[in-house]
Amino acid sequence: MSKSEKKKLWIFIAVAYGVAYVMNIVMVYGFKKEYDLSTFVATQMMYPACGVILGKMIFGDKEEKLPKAGYITVLVTTLIMVVMSLMSVIFYIKPLEMGVAKVDIWYTALSVVIMIGSIVAYILFWICGKEQRINSGLQRSGMGWGIALIVVFVIMLFAREFIYAFLKDLLDNTNTNMDSLLSAISEPQSLLSMALLPVNFFLSWIAFFGEEYGWRYYLQPIMQKKMGKRLGVLVLGIVWAVWHLGADLMYYTREYGIQMFICQIITCVAIAIYWGYVYMKTNNVWIIMFMHFLNNNLAAILNGGGNDSLQNQVVTWSEIPFHLVSVIIFILFIFAPLYGNKKQEG
Repeated sequence: MSKSEKKKLWIFIAVAYGVAYVMNIVMVYGFKKEYDLSTFVATQMMYPACGVILGKMIFGDKEEKLPKAGYITVLVTTLIMVVMSLMSVIFYIKPLEMGVAKVDIWYTALSVVIMIGSIVAYILFWICGKEQRINSGLQRSGMGWGIALIVVFVIMLFAREFIYAFLKDLLDNTNTNMDSLLSAISEPQSLLSMALLPVNFFLSWIAFFGEEYGWRYYLQPIMQKKMGKRLGVLVLGIVWAVWHLGADLMYYTREYGIQMFICQIITCVAIAIYWGYVYMKTNNVWIIMFMHFLNNNLAAILNGGGNDSLQNQVVTWSEIPFHLVSVIIFILFIFAPLYGNKKQEG
């Protein structure tokens, strides 16, 4: 690794992890006050991409053409989101009650910022030119394979939910979880939400770009080059899981942090294996962004819909083996021929 590449890596670590963990300290205050921390979790998704962008703009080849207008849009959007996250705990606003649901004002405003940032950045990345897209890793290659692997991913997502519900009901000796899952899938509102997912992706894609531009586009090739394809992607999954620590302890659950973190490691390693395979197959980070979007949004829809369904979860020790079994199908991709023992080239 050259001196400039090392500098880029340190910037990435400082932004992706450093900023995230500093913001986690602020989250502790909001956690103790029992505030909604959705703004912090959504904003954290942006940090990995910002680390990559700053590295490219500061220490990259000055002659290399980059989509700077799109990059600056991502950075400005992130800065606004950081400010709004801080404001959400400094100037707390009580959520509005809309029937049984509660609407967080700050998160709603943040969603508007994400939507505007997504639209503007997409246009700028679209019109920047082929050379800039290739230099930035934003080319749309391997679309045929990509679409097929998206279909496979959706099938596996539903399989994961059904396996977990079945095993949970087996443990509890009920049909509650399976009935809830079937109900969520068959409800007209859920069906409409799933049908609109491709459209909604373009109104929020920048958040998923925020993660995947850091993890799959930037860090995965570095780790695979150093450790080999299999070990590199497994370690990436753990690195990715550790990055979620603050959200695991203060957002996804309030009382089952250790159990949630273990489940996070299992999930991130399993998903990293499949997404790593897809990225090597297609060299298209847009495909991974869309899969990440589907993963998060389908999980919310199938668990009751809305952002609230992902918060304050109950995860017991007895459920962890079920969680592992439900993602085995993703883990099996580590044996795919594409995962050789040879180190990633480049």
